[in-house]
Amino acid sequence: MIQSEYLSDLRHKAREIRNDAQKSFYFLEAEELRRRPAPNKWSIIEVFAHINIVQAFYIKNISRALDKAPDYEGDETKLSWLGKKFINGMTPQDGIIKWKMKTFKKVDPIARAKKGITLNENIVFKDFINDIEELEELIIKAYDKDLTAVKVPTFVPILKLNIADALGFCLAHTERHVLQARNILGED
Repeated sequence: MIQSEYLSDLRHKAREIRNDAQKSFYFLEAEELRRRPAPNKWSIIEVFAHINIVQAFYIKNISRALDKAPDYEGDETKLSWLGKKFINGMTPQDGIIKWKMKTFKKVDPIARAKKGITLNENIVFKDFINDIEELEELIIKAYDKDLTAVKVPTFVPILKLNIADALGFCLAHTERHVLQARNILGED
């Protein structure tokens, strides 16, 4: 695949996600953001807290990988077989979240709340916007790097993705959960 086109698509997706979140959720009342559709289901603010935890992990690790990646003058890159599987499984299809998966406790906002971690709506959304913008900066930095030369850790220690995979997966994950938040908003 053409690396510059792939990265341009990711930048466009990052901007769309940021703009959508700002329009749809940023100005909601705290009560609406904290309302759970069911006792064991996440509220909108918990969805964004989860996104933030995952984005922070990937931003840190993608940044480290880009620092180690050699410069690259070509314009070809490829997703690994595993990366394609992760990205396709995470990306909503026609507004539907197809691939259901269990959330790791360390990134589950309900499990974290039981440990005493509280959420502040303003901070959660500020962090979300900052992370999306930082991810976009990493995408820009990636244009002249070999995106297949360095591996990025995942939450499953034995699985690693190349940089192209990790960027795509991180945005697909975010897109998936923004759709989840939109669905929660629609249930109210």
